[in-house]
Amino acid sequence: MKEKTAALSFGQFFARWMRLRRDDMLAMLLFPAGFWLLILAVVLVAAAVEGEPSDASAFAIPTAMALLGGMFAGFITGIGSAGVCFTLTVCWGHSRRQGVASLWLGGILYSAANLLLAVLLQGAGMLICLAAGVQSGFDLLPLVPPVLWLLLLVAPTAGAVLVKASLRRFGPKAGSWLYLIFMVACIGIPNLDNVAGVDLRPALFALLGVALAAAAVESSIWLLRAPVGGD
Repeated sequence: MKEKTAALSFGQFFARWMRLRRDDMLAMLLFPAGFWLLILAVVLVAAAVEGEPSDASAFAIPTAMALLGGMFAGFITGIGSAGVCFTLTVCWGHSRRQGVASLWLGGILYSAANLLLAVLLQGAGMLICLAAGVQSGFDLLPLVPPVLWLLLLVAPTAGAVLVKASLRRFGPKAGSWLYLIFMVACIGIPNLDNVAGVDLRPALFALLGVALAAAAVESSIWLLRAPVGGD
């Protein structure tokens, strides 16, 4: 039985992987949808009570928060996939390469579904605003540059692989360093609005994207070599 399992093609194995994660992925998509509905209700109530807000970008908040919430959900469950599901993959007799490839492909497919959901929610939000007699007049998605769409597609999985592989290789102390780097980025980037008359944020975001990509590749290699178990 073990030889038959090990002989599965990648397509057959990935189908099993997706069946294993199906319920988690559906729940992850329900989370940003519910989050979007809640924030949209708050925005509509505020518009009804105080009059339509002068800043039309307020109606882009529900979609933006739903998109970020979906990415966060994908990141958290991606850590679980890089742990428990990856361990099960090896214990069931499949190769580590199949596990790592499925981890990446499954995460990117979820992110694509999350982006598609954001597009649908944005359209639904504008229709709801029209039905409620509120002219939002603001569509967030066309303002997102193509490079950022690509980053949104791979960032949750890349971050999950980086975190889990670092914990496997360096132990709990890696979590403290990763948290420190995350907090420095969150606090430092917004304060780089203008340094010597030049906005450094675009260059810094590009640098962080390259660093994340390099770290994710190296982390994938760590997963191929890390001991199994302990998740």
